[in-house]
Amino acid sequence: MNVLLFGANGQLGSDIVRLWNDPAVTLTGVTRSHCDVTDTEAVERVIAASHPDAVVNTTAFHNLPLCETDPETCFLVNVAGGRNIAAAAARYGASIVQFSTDYVFDGEKRTPYLESDARHSLNVYGAMKIATEDVVRQANPDALIVRVSGLYGLAGSAGKGGNFVETMLRLAREGGPVRVVADQVTAPTNTAEIAEALLPVVKHGARGVIHLAAAEGTNWHDFAAAIFSIAGLQPDLQPVTTADFGGPVQRPLYSVLGSTAVPPLRHWRAGLERYMAEKHGFGT
Repeated sequence: MNVLLFGANGQLGSDIVRLWNDPAVTLTGVTRSHCDVTDTEAVERVIAASHPDAVVNTTAFHNLPLCETDPETCFLVNVAGGRNIAAAAARYGASIVQFSTDYVFDGEKRTPYLESDARHSLNVYGAMKIATEDVVRQANPDALIVRVSGLYGLAGSAGKGGNFVETMLRLAREGGPVRVVADQVTAPTNTAEIAEALLPVVKHGARGVIHLAAAEGTNWHDFAAAIFSIAGLQPDLQPVTTADFGGPVQRPLYSVLGSTAVPPLRHWRAGLERYMAEKHGFGT
């Protein structure tokens, strides 16, 4: 099986490259330096040259504050870029795997969101990802939409300057108080766990919508406390509310993802312990 991966050096893409060690799968990675997904002709050339059976798109413009102030770029990368890849894949007989987000939901449900739940976003990024899901499925009937949440991985996020775990560790080392919201509940997920779970799904040829996220939910304050506990740190960790924290982006207060389509990933704590061992050697 030949798989073409867009965003191969990103936080999730790099773990797919690192962990898809399967002799039945030939993986070819594409980075932005090779192909700008907003360039329709460039996307067409790359897919035509690769003859893939499946195309995986992990690219995204996901800096939420920037999405609010620059919705045009958010649209071009997420919506237009996603459609470019999906449509070109369809023309060459390939399926498309498009990543999406828990932020397509508004948090009003307060129990884990399933694949069939109605979407309603509170911010520009989530709204653009709803549009991405729709245009990708319209352009390519062999589309698989994979919704994920709270990503952190060894490579970090270039668009966000690292990830939540590394930000917490840096703030703890700086010695000041660490203020973290305690009223936003999600399921922070190690990208390595997603990468490993995705491989058999792609090989099986799944279609439609699935959720790949850590089992159970937690708020960001408690997730930070777990990070510090594993690292043996005791900073001045202070819970705050979303209203206290402020900021330009409205976020769902509950965005835990459940699934009726695929087995759940491991508990969020197991994914965090794995990350802390692989990145920093804790527990090894």
